[in-house]
Amino acid sequence: MRKALLALLLAAGAVSVLAGTREDIQKLSQDLSALQQRVGQLESGLGQTQQSLQQMDQRLEALSRSAQTADIRADLDELRRQVGVLNEQVGSLRSQRDQGPALVPPLTFAAPATVPPPAQPPAAGAAVPAAQEAATEAQTPDSLYSQAYSDYLQGKYDLSLQELGQFLQLFPSDAKASNAQYWTGECYYSQKKYSEAKEAFKAVLDRYPGSPKANASMLKLGLSHLGMGETAQGIESLKALIAEAPNSEEAQIATERLKKLQSP
Repeated sequence: MRKALLALLLAAGAVSVLAGTREDIQKLSQDLSALQQRVGQLESGLGQTQQSLQQMDQRLEALSRSAQTADIRADLDELRRQVGVLNEQVGSLRSQRDQGPALVPPLTFAAPATVPPPAQPPAAGAAVPAAQEAATEAQTPDSLYSQAYSDYLQGKYDLSLQELGQFLQLFPSDAKASNAQYWTGECYYSQKKYSEAKEAFKAVLDRYPGSPKANASMLKLGLSHLGMGETAQGIESLKALIAEAPNSEEAQIATERLKKLQSP
């Protein structure tokens, strides 16, 4: 009897152990399934993160190309302006060449008068001789403008500013007066004197309505504001250019610069 009871107890214990083992196995299986699901979620999240990083890289690359495009367009625009002025210079030189023979006085063989002594420089405070004033005023607008622009191209900004100022003083109604005012602003802008450049570009817009340099002046006016740290005024000027001349090359440059400013 005792042996039978002992056998029954052992059998009951074995069943209990087997039942516990099965429960443990089932729980481990559930835990493994949950872990696999979690790993799947993590892999999915990682894939989305990698996709976001790729999109960010593409965005940064696009912004970089956009900024480079704006700079390239600005350089091309400047080159086009330089070519235009050089064409004006060539036309002026051709005109002077064609008129040259008519301007040369006929040769005479009369005995020269007594040679006067060399002129002495005027004393300090003395008035400039009338002959010297006449020589200055006799300078043609084409030659003075060409010289001023040539000095600008060579980086002689102070000298170019002096010549452009003289041009505007002597020939305020000349067809190239608005161009001279514009290049005055470019001289200041090249020297990073943005305050003076801003006033010069603004003068083009105020004094010469319909100037061929109006769009370029509006662009550089906005850039001068930005150079001074006046971001709001710069953005306003660039937007005004885009509104007034949306199909111009200057408007395209302004659009690219605005995108660069507004990018994160």
